[in-house]
Amino acid sequence: MCDCTSYRVNEKRIHRPKGRDVMNHKSKLLTTFLILILLSAGLSYAYFSIKVPDNTNKTKEKLSGLTKLDYPGSIPWNGLKQTNISSANPTKINSRTEILYRTLYQCGHGETHQISAPPEMIGLSRDELAKQIEPWSITEFSEDQVILFQKRQGISPICLQNMHIGEKDGWVTVFYGTPDNRCRPKSTTRIRISGLPPGELDDLKAGIRVSDEEELLHILEALASWADG
Repeated sequence: MCDCTSYRVNEKRIHRPKGRDVMNHKSKLLTTFLILILLSAGLSYAYFSIKVPDNTNKTKEKLSGLTKLDYPGSIPWNGLKQTNISSANPTKINSRTEILYRTLYQCGHGETHQISAPPEMIGLSRDELAKQIEPWSITEFSEDQVILFQKRQGISPICLQNMHIGEKDGWVTVFYGTPDNRCRPKSTTRIRISGLPPGELDDLKAGIRVSDEEELLHILEALASWADG
């Protein structure tokens, strides 16, 4: 016995499936359609994977290459790291640092003295020290040595503490400083060197060192007597 209802259309007999068969038929069509879509997507992906080059690795190579770039005036990456470290840890004075003071006077001579870093300087950086030592300027700064420099008017104290007798422009002259480190003239006498014996002339050219004003006057009197005689 047939499980379908028969109809006569244009005098031809057709069969209409019942509801369950209709649902099964639709499910098969849907399943087939989904399978076709998945196959199409898979084929498309495979096609483009072969045709389109993979630029990921090339991009990574380019980016990695940027770190290796070098051009005039550029700073290496490791140099930048070192600079950052140096900036974060500036050189500072410690208990072993030697402080060297250099003073240049108007006469052209100077004096230098050296001390160990005093407690108030320990731990200071170059910029911090510069703010505390005016009018001194820093010409060298390291953990081993710091050199401070200053210009001053007048004659060096060392020159003021010493004097000697020499000659200038044909006259016996008294100078500040020592014979081997002659400074400015202190005074010019009225004694002409032309009237002095050869031995005294040699002494004047070499420089006659005196220790005080009394010795200076005694030697000048002797030279004057030689010149007058």
